[in-house]
Amino acid sequence: MTTVTATERAALLEVTRDFARHELAPRSAALDAGDPGTLADCWRRITEIGLDRALLAEELGGSSLGILDLLPAIEELAFGDGGFAMCTLLSNAALASIAPEQAAAIGAHERSVLVPIGCGTEVQISGGALHGHVASALGAHGADRLVLVVAGAQPATIDLAPDTPGLILEREEEQMGLRGAPAASITLTAIQSLSAATGSDPDGGGGSDVASALMLLRAGTASIARGIARHAYEMALDYAHERRQGGVAIIEHDAVADMLGAMAVRLTSPAPTAAGATRALAAKIAETDAAVASTTDAVQVFGGSGYMCETGIEKLMRDAKYCQLFPEPNWVAQDELMCLQRAIRR
Repeated sequence: MTTVTATERAALLEVTRDFARHELAPRSAALDAGDPGTLADCWRRITEIGLDRALLAEELGGSSLGILDLLPAIEELAFGDGGFAMCTLLSNAALASIAPEQAAAIGAHERSVLVPIGCGTEVQISGGALHGHVASALGAHGADRLVLVVAGAQPATIDLAPDTPGLILEREEEQMGLRGAPAASITLTAIQSLSAATGSDPDGGGGSDVASALMLLRAGTASIARGIARHAYEMALDYAHERRQGGVAIIEHDAVADMLGAMAVRLTSPAPTAAGATRALAAKIAETDAAVASTTDAVQVFGGSGYMCETGIEKLMRDAKYCQLFPEPNWVAQDELMCLQRAIRR
């Protein structure tokens, strides 16, 4: 349970908002270009703020935040850069998934990343060891530590250093969105499962470490999508007031006003929460779909210039689209959501 006061939460959120708007957003293009120096410098700043291990207790070097305190901060970071917000989310999910003494031993500026391995992937467990391949593991390239969370019949959490024998990481050069969380393809050869998670509550706040990690990833991805959508709306609204066509600002044109109105309506939905597996999953689907719709509208408000990298608006559309695919594609998430709903009704 969080021990942070309301005043402390508000102060942390204000610091995060200031960092996102005035430090992170101006460097978003460099993060998108994959500049490792920019990522390292932004990561150094987020560790100073204390959001890299926000869910850990203070005696373990954390900030003692609860998940519902972390999600608004993740959303603010996503306003600055969705990929970097994903790095922060993955670090917190990774450290929350391993034993407290393991998390406490990780260096202050090390970047940990949780890698979800779901059912139907190319990874298999044989004799207590993992074999196979994970494509496009967000944030894994350049990370100091990987925490693999394996779902399915044999759930497990595996804590690895990048130089672990049998582990091969290769940069995903074709990554289209959330490039501030540089992805890697992962090859696993006889990686031993060091700790297994047991038990599962499909719609509760507890359950296994694996279920809790996935719940956090889904709620966090929903928050990232919301932050991206907010940024797209602000950029489109500013542009619509400034750009003139036919002697008037383009916001006076019905088509533009309608798109901006739709974007504003989508942002009126309640902020994502992690209160149960079904809510987190539903929020992930709804917020990421809404973000894709809003960023697509924002590109259209910008017209032809919306497709130019210099505006930054096309990047928001790419980032939003990538959110639809993590930690699983939305069409898979919808099937899982219906399975959870059926299980609840039985």
